[in-house]
Amino acid sequence: MQKVRIPLSVDPVRNSGKRLSFDGVIPSKNLPRFNEVLASPCSDVEVTLTFDTDEQKIHYFRGQARASVELSCQRCGESMPWELETEFQYAPITRRQTADDLPEHYEAAALNELGEVLLHPLVEDELLVALPLVAKHTEQDCAIKSDAMSWGELPKEAEKPNPFAVLQKLKK
Repeated sequence: MQKVRIPLSVDPVRNSGKRLSFDGVIPSKNLPRFNEVLASPCSDVEVTLTFDTDEQKIHYFRGQARASVELSCQRCGESMPWELETEFQYAPITRRQTADDLPEHYEAAALNELGEVLLHPLVEDELLVALPLVAKHTEQDCAIKSDAMSWGELPKEAEKPNPFAVLQKLKK
């Protein structure tokens, strides 16, 4: 079965009333901020979204996003493959339900002037948060071995004179 494109924006209240689900992709070109932090642009991101209403009559939607990306190893600088997967759950902020009224397991989703949520930027934010803080190969896969790294004090010959020492003399 071919996956369809996830719409750019949806009305979450109407969709949760109908209990709609989406299973599709977001094109890579629609995620510019996410592609900026990658070693190379990613392929299309697979996204699953489900809209529903809970026992407290709160409209919400939950989803998953999966992407295969190339990150730069912070140890050796080479690119490395990374499987990224994230789950999220949002409730729209409406006149009836404000961000303060939401249970803590829901993130608040702001609606635009048409009463819709912009899905692509929302999924892009979730992918950015799911990235590792420091991307590194495993030690056996990395080009730089831990034996080659040095820790601690620099040798005396590596120390350079302070270029502002001349200014310190003028101050006196």
